[in-house]
Amino acid sequence: MTDSYFSRRGIFANGQWSLFLVAGLILLMLAMGAVDVFEGTVPDNDDLLRLQQVRDLIAGQAWFNVDQARMLTPEGGEMHWSRLPDIFLASIIYVTQPLLGQTHAEMLAMSVWPLVLLTWTLAMLVTVLRRLGVGLAGQVVGLIFFALSGAIYNFWPGRIDHHNLTVALTLTGFAAAISANLSLRSGAIAAACIAAMLSVAIETLPYAAALILTFGLFWIVRGHNEAPRLAAFGFALIVFSSIFYLADAPGWGARRMVCDAYGNSHWAGMLGGGALLGAIGMFGGNLDGWGRRLIAGGVTLGLVAWVNPACLGDPYTDVSDQVRLAWLSVVGEARNLGRLLADEPSRAVWQVGFVFSGLVATAIMVLKAPSGNRLPSLALALMMVLSALATVWQIRGVTFSHVFAVIAAAWFVGAYIEYWLKTRGSLTVFGLFAGIIAFSPMMWAQLAESFRKPSPYAVSDKPYKSLCLDPQSYADMADMPPMKVLTPIDLGMSVLVRTPHSVFAGPYHRNVKGIEQVTGIFMGPPEAARADIAKLGATHVLYCEGLHETTRYGMLRPDSFATQLNNTDIPDWLEPVDGKTETDGIIRLYRVQAE
Repeated sequence: MTDSYFSRRGIFANGQWSLFLVAGLILLMLAMGAVDVFEGTVPDNDDLLRLQQVRDLIAGQAWFNVDQARMLTPEGGEMHWSRLPDIFLASIIYVTQPLLGQTHAEMLAMSVWPLVLLTWTLAMLVTVLRRLGVGLAGQVVGLIFFALSGAIYNFWPGRIDHHNLTVALTLTGFAAAISANLSLRSGAIAAACIAAMLSVAIETLPYAAALILTFGLFWIVRGHNEAPRLAAFGFALIVFSSIFYLADAPGWGARRMVCDAYGNSHWAGMLGGGALLGAIGMFGGNLDGWGRRLIAGGVTLGLVAWVNPACLGDPYTDVSDQVRLAWLSVVGEARNLGRLLADEPSRAVWQVGFVFSGLVATAIMVLKAPSGNRLPSLALALMMVLSALATVWQIRGVTFSHVFAVIAAAWFVGAYIEYWLKTRGSLTVFGLFAGIIAFSPMMWAQLAESFRKPSPYAVSDKPYKSLCLDPQSYADMADMPPMKVLTPIDLGMSVLVRTPHSVFAGPYHRNVKGIEQVTGIFMGPPEAARADIAKLGATHVLYCEGLHETTRYGMLRPDSFATQLNNTDIPDWLEPVDGKTETDGIIRLYRVQAE
């Protein structure tokens, strides 16, 4: 009876079980990473800060206030993160805390939530592939390629920042946009996804724009058949963009006058663009011919862009030279392709190489698509090109470019498998394997190994980052009375989240003055450090020899305070709290003696 039920539903019919098997194996593979989370490991500083933001919400911090009170920067620990991811994490913690206690409830939430988002994303990936005409073999390949791509890192247990949520929303919006039935519901779903994407992270703006362009393109080509859906999309865009503007942090008002988060100008663009798209869908019946519709669509998109000219410039224009040198120039996800090639050629080959494969596969897909069904492949091409350009500009774009490259590569390999099944030729088998290798993320990852070079800031092969961030190293500090601790930037979030103490900097662009103060001390002359630390108000200094950050400071400024600490030349005005002097790869806390 069970078999017949599932067969009627099509879940296990025609080989569909293979999708569930592969997806289940991917989930199982990642679920094993929960062991590290329950041992206290958190993948990234952003994940630590997200956890702290969730804790603050549960403890009663105002919904619209996402600032960090214990980040004692001149900006007041100002942050701009959305509350949307907090809702799900806080709910899991709130429900399970009475049974598990706070610590284990947090660990459970950090393990489960990324896997929930992975399940959602895999389902949307298969949906997109089906709507692009990719057969079962290509769908299975798509799941495997996704698991091998750079995007999978965002779904590892502990990854609770926001990148995984924005990927899921983007894929859902894209699946709705290319829906063949042109329902009003698909337009509304896409609009809701766009509004949520922008509210969670403004880095999704290129993909939100691509989805809007997709609806415009479909209407230009299809005309009246697309008009009702375009109207639903436009008016839903007004509704959902307003809901997120009013309901998400930081609320409405002066704090929305920003470009690095969902701000007034973005909201105005959604309102104006939604109204124009809705009006065209409802009253554009006399715009016969694709040429007139192209002009109308171009005017609409031009007005949307015109609303937001202030946010088209360099977001880091006002960053000082000190902050650029000490921090911004080595922020991994903010590097452009040229800088990445110079710093980490292996990473450039692996991540950008697979994007190149995706571009090639997308071009073939567009050329091979039947003339009457080319629009969905053009929509994918739009997403692929914009995500590739974003990756070249800042490598963080790989979060999305690898997803769209997976879709294109899966189409290519799936099409070749179907061709092989028809011909069964030996040369075709050779071509099939060559195609799988050429378009596989794993091939680019293996090729990248031959370009690997050691970091110039690594003093040895010792894993200093993991040693300096070891959660057990902060256990003793957690039991100490609150104090103000000067830390390197990369250690600030560990102190903030794992202890009750305050810090003076974190790796966030809204706190550049705090970064400037802290890096100024570490890169400044040793004789000025004591007075500068006192001026800052710090009572303690936290240091870990071998950390790439402070090693780099010493290389940039050989006569600096960082160099003195790197040489284990601890000044007598820094008193070891634990009475020990060893610093190599070990967290050391020092009390600042008054002059």
